[in-house]
Amino acid sequence: MASVGIVGLGAYLPPRKMTNEDWEGIVDTSDEWISTKTGMKVRRIAEDDVCTSDLAVEACKRALGDAGLEASDVDMVILATSSPDVPLSSTAGIVQYKLGCSNCAAFDINAVCAGWVNALDVGARYAGSPGYRNVLVVGSEIYSRILNWQDRSTCVLFGDGAGAAVLSEVEEGRGLLGSWLMSDGSGSSVIEIPAGGVRTPWNADGFEDGMQYFQMDGRAVWDFAVEAFPQAVRSVLDRVGRDLGEVDLIIPHQANINIIEAGMSGLGLPMEKTFTNLHKYGNTAGASVPIAMREAMDEGLIGPGSLVVTAAFGGGLAWGANAIVL
Repeated sequence: MASVGIVGLGAYLPPRKMTNEDWEGIVDTSDEWISTKTGMKVRRIAEDDVCTSDLAVEACKRALGDAGLEASDVDMVILATSSPDVPLSSTAGIVQYKLGCSNCAAFDINAVCAGWVNALDVGARYAGSPGYRNVLVVGSEIYSRILNWQDRSTCVLFGDGAGAAVLSEVEEGRGLLGSWLMSDGSGSSVIEIPAGGVRTPWNADGFEDGMQYFQMDGRAVWDFAVEAFPQAVRSVLDRVGRDLGEVDLIIPHQANINIIEAGMSGLGLPMEKTFTNLHKYGNTAGASVPIAMREAMDEGLIGPGSLVVTAAFGGGLAWGANAIVL
């Protein structure tokens, strides 16, 4: 198989900012509580007339520009999202149309906050193969629309944004070395939107107001994430025959600074070996990993030849990691 890697990377955050102090005027919370419990200070919120597909398009344009490619060069679009424009059809198809890459395949992946690491693995299996020279893998979320803004346990945690990568054939020794992906459907209720699907339609007898919004068992998420993060990192390195000492940077899902610190401690690594930007953007769910990777590159923390591990964990339950040589 051809070696496939990231040849272009882009991120887009909507311009509107919402601070912890802004939340103090909406729910019973404080900057001190949010900062201590999550590490978050600011998050970006999309304007009312902006959709998940619009954020994705902007991130894709920047990734294509970074790769020196045009929309017409794209052979496949894979969108990781758990906040689609509409329940159906595919939001990836909407992105394809808005981007102008009319002669390509497009489909969605929903692995919630682990969406992009799953999509990257799928995209790498296509890129470089006959008919799929260039594959766009994008994570895009507008969680501000699926949150209950009166639920202080969840509404302060999330922000909106998108990140995208162009996958193409690269020279041997570079690219995606491998992935490790896992799921446990017995925990599907830990993070969910209970209503709106066929199990509980909005007009069903069992529907109650509030079931249409994102819900999360915070303690269960903590117990899961602090184990899943280091497990995914170790497992992908075992799979590709590398060890922790070779890794230049670990880029985790930006869920919570305390989860990241606990996970890095579980790996026996200092925080200097990871990258965080959740203080600026909050938890952008399936978009957080590519956004963070773009910023880590911009800050000169990683570059050509760097061994990077991307790791994510979230609803499903789903978790996994990718090992990449840039």
